Amino acid sequence: MAKINIEAIIKKAVNEGINAGRREAEKKPLNAYKETERRLYALPDIIEKVKRDKAYLEDLQTHGLPRRRADIIRFKKSGVRLSDDEIKDALIQDIQARIAADEYEIQVMEEAMAPLKDDPYFLAVSGRYFDRMSDEEIAAKIPCAERTVRRNRGILVRRIAVRLYGAGAL
Repeated sequence: MAKINIEAIIKKAVNEGINAGRREAEKKPLNAYKETERRLYALPDIIEKVKRDKAYLEDLQTHGLPRRRADIIRFKKSGVRLSDDEIKDALIQDIQARIAADEYEIQVMEEAMAPLKDDPYFLAVSGRYFDRMSDEEIAAKIPCAERTVRRNRGILVRRIAVRLYGAGAL
């Protein structure tokens, strides 16, 4: 009898989760272009963050726990006694997980852009999102009109969006 009850509870929870996902998807349609732009703008910062996190991880592994650091406080909760080695191990695992997640985002974005890097207008994407260049500066380097830069950047960003989100980006 308990087994049937547990299965019913699991089925109910799964159905509620599916229905909540459907309601969320219906509520806010994906704007793949803006989402792709957001990810492109963030990419240089994520790359820099991975470098900082790797340096912090190396420092933590060689020198041990720092005297004060905000990310250590969450491991020192009242009622739970952890040794410094346990805190250090947990912190190392946490940092490694963050690095892995950020490196995965970098890899996904680079794979989405890889086939487009030979495009003569790829500078319209890399210049805008990575080098923070103006359309005027990009147009002078390509050389073409600013309008051509904007048009081709839009085409390339839409292609990247399709590579990231599939048919949902159309």
